[in-house]
Amino acid sequence: MKTNHIKAVILSCIMWAPICVLAQETPAEAEVPEVIKGTFENSIHINNQTVQTTDKGYLDFLIQHRFGVVDKPSDFYGLYAPSNIRMYFGYGITRNLSVGIGATKNKQLYDFSLKYAILRQKTSGMPVSLTYSGNWGIKGGDKESLINSTLNYKATNRYSYYNELLLARKITKKLSLQVGLNYGHYNLVDSATMYGKNDLFGVSFVGRYKFSPQGSFILEFDNPLNVSDMPIKNRPLPNLGLGVEFSTGYHQFQLFICNSSGILSQEAKFFNRNDFKNLGVPGYLIGFNMTRQFGFGE
Repeated sequence: MKTNHIKAVILSCIMWAPICVLAQETPAEAEVPEVIKGTFENSIHINNQTVQTTDKGYLDFLIQHRFGVVDKPSDFYGLYAPSNIRMYFGYGITRNLSVGIGATKNKQLYDFSLKYAILRQKTSGMPVSLTYSGNWGIKGGDKESLINSTLNYKATNRYSYYNELLLARKITKKLSLQVGLNYGHYNLVDSATMYGKNDLFGVSFVGRYKFSPQGSFILEFDNPLNVSDMPIKNRPLPNLGLGVEFSTGYHQFQLFICNSSGILSQEAKFFNRNDFKNLGVPGYLIGFNMTRQFGFGE
């Protein structure tokens, strides 16, 4: 009788062992959410920042060029007109944090920027990416052009600041969309044109559709928000940009047409006087962005 009990226990262990093993293996074999990569090809999208940060240990070198407005054949439809250009170096400190410095021709602007990925879209659990982007701009030039209403010059009169929260989702392998809420501040503004409005808010929309492994159609739209109390002739106007992007590994090239000649974020969004809806007045210009990444360390 005792032997029969022992045999029953042994038989039960043999029968239940595979089930216990499977139960133990299930959590280990469960799919671990992975970060969605390549929402956008790089950190710049025509005139807008994207949720992408510079990879850890990588250096980004960026050239942003804007020709003059497309107007007449005498200046080859803006290609021979006075242009604006910005050069930028960005470095990835961590997987989520990157910093950079830049210099822009118009207004002799110098900028220091920071970008941090707060959330990253994953295969499950996190449906979107959320990134903070900001910069500190410093305007060069003579002191005489930076005197305030009390006829005093301060170094801080040269400063401007820009902050933006970017929310994006890679909807399919081909389609990515992003919306941004931005805020810009200028320590000194021309009261005759900006009517003392030092703080400006805006919203931006960005889209990309890949038509090939290396090629994409790109689109952007920027709209200032709190400018309805300003005269129309002085009011910052919305910007519309359309173009194509080609990416080959660590090199990206964007060719586009837009109606904003500014390049630094606060300049492109809050000092645009070209009306993209008024086709009777020259307002569009051709531009390109060219990015190259260099790896260091990891």
